[in-house]
Amino acid sequence: MIGERLIMVIEGSEARSQNLKELIEFMDAPRVRVSGPNNWRKRLGDCRLAAIFLGDDLEQDVIDQVIKDVGDVDPNTPIVMVSADEVSG
Repeated sequence: MIGERLIMVIEGSEARSQNLKELIEFMDAPRVRVSGPNNWRKRLGDCRLAAIFLGDDLEQDVIDQVIKDVGDVDPNTPIVMVSADEVSG
């Protein structure tokens, strides 16, 4: 749906991203999608970003690029850095 807000989970690990997605959905969050760092804009489609959950399993230069790209889309988008311990614990 055009303009719908969603939360994007960007992780290097599919299993971790799915676990985090389930945790966020459990809290009755708006729509949640998972993505790798290279295709999150495509997965976003026509939706608006509500927030980004960004995994620390990515290389620092990839994290920096995603943060820059999110800022280009909407500089007011909250970005939450998630460590592996938080997702699996």
